[in-house]
Amino acid sequence: MVVDVAGARAALKKAKIRFSEEEVLNVELDNKPGAFAELAGKLSQHKINITHAYATTAPFARAGVVVAVSDIDKALTALKQKNIWDLGPSK
Repeated sequence: MVVDVAGARAALKKAKIRFSEEEVLNVELDNKPGAFAELAGKLSQHKINITHAYATTAPFARAGVVVAVSDIDKALTALKQKNIWDLGPSK
């Protein structure tokens, strides 16, 4: 994830580094066992597949998770309905 997508793209191209882009969800969860399983379960209930995910840092004892899913719009709707803290799609 980057803040300046165009700048990152240009730098990677200039350095001849192969890369790909996709929208992902940047989600904050409680930093406790089972929090990601709860997120995955809620997505599964809506028939949304997680293609990959990785953890990041988050403020105030929260856990940051970047999640790529099969249908980002459907995932955003599902997570908002379930009161999962979501920071929105990112590139």
